[in-house]
This record gives sequence, structure tokens and C-alpha cells, in this order.
Amino acid sequence: MLRTIRKTHGSTLIEHLVSLLLGSAMIVAVYGFYRAQLFHMLTQQTKTATLEEIRGALDIIVRDLRNAGAWTDGIPPAEAGTIDDPQTDSDSICNRVYAATPARIHVQMDLNGNGTCADLDPRENVVYELTGPTSTCRGTKIIRRNSDCLVDNVTTHFAGKLFRYFDASGADLGPVPPLAMIKRVGIAFAVQAKNPDARSSQYIASELSTSVELRN
Repeated sequence: MLRTIRKTHGSTLIEHLVSLLLGSAMIVAVYGFYRAQLFHMLTQQTKTATLEEIRGALDIIVRDLRNAGAWTDGIPPAEAGTIDDPQTDSDSICNRVYAATPARIHVQMDLNGNGTCADLDPRENVVYELTGPTSTCRGTKIIRRNSDCLVDNVTTHFAGKLFRYFDASGADLGPVPPLAMIKRVGIAFAVQAKNPDARSSQYIASELSTSVELRN
């Protein structure tokens, strides 16, 4: 009988090391892909959250500015003195726009038609301002609605410029606009959040802008 003799031998150390190296390379590649996909998903979730936050804040600002100068009977009511006039100057009637700067706008309205712009419910005397943080509102800049924190971690394209003012023809009225000439208010700001990837020092920012046509 013919007998077939097969030679068998074990794997060498070099073969083990090559296999280990190839396996490690595959694991590193798979981990890198998984990590990239994970932080891409977390980044998108963070961006979505900041977009929802900024949309909510912008909706509130737009609503108040659209109501600015709303007099139920069409005639501006008399002011209630220092109750609704924080600057306590001598103006004698409620103002559609009481004050306007790139970082601050103060508007008044008489929504319930009771002849005053001092009511808190509904809020008829509203101030929006870009200012520094408080103990409960974080970030280098925040937007406040009267004394309340509307949104935190705010950034703007140009330092301190939250609002822009335009007349009826669309001309930019500059940083010190004549109040009676303001017809449209432009609003632009971003909200930023810390990147979920600890390896990145960049913040995630979502920005929105809009403009509001004032009544009257």
C-alpha cells in the first residue's frame, strides 16, 4: 500500500506577530470609523438643540417687535410715569420704539386697550438687550428680556451688534437711529454649545437671522 505522508508544522512567531499586527490595524480602523460616526451624531444632536433654542428665542423677539406700537383704539395711550418709563424722562405718551441701539431695543404697546403701557400680563413694556452673563445665565454674552434670561451662550457677527435699523426705503439708519424713522428691525445672533468631542476645542454654533416690519 502506498501511504501518503503529510508534513504538518505549527505557525511561527513571525506569523503570530503579523496576524496580531493586521488584527490591531483592523481594530484601530473600525474604532476610528465608529468614533467618527458617534461624534458626528452627537454633534448633529447638539446643533439641533441649539437651533431649537435660538428659534424659540427669535420667535419671542419677533412677536414683541411686531406688537410694538399696537394701540387698541389707534391712539397712543398716556404713559404711567415711572411705572413703565425706566429712564424717567419727560415724554408724555407711550412709544412704539422707546430706545434703540445695536445691543438694545425698548418697545411699548397697549395690548389690552386699558390706556397704559405698564401692564405685566400681557407684557406691554419690553426691553431686549445683549449683555453679560448672570449667575443663572451662562456664556460670555446673553440676551435678556427685561430682567429675564431669554437665551445664553450668545455670539454675534460684530461685537455688541444684535439689532440693525432701517427706514421705510430700506436704508440702514446706523447705530444711533432716529426712533420715528425706524420701520424695520434686523436681528441676527448665534447660540453656541461645547463640542461633545473632548478632542476638539471648537464650539458648535447655530445662527439665525430675520427682520421685522414695525407697525404704524
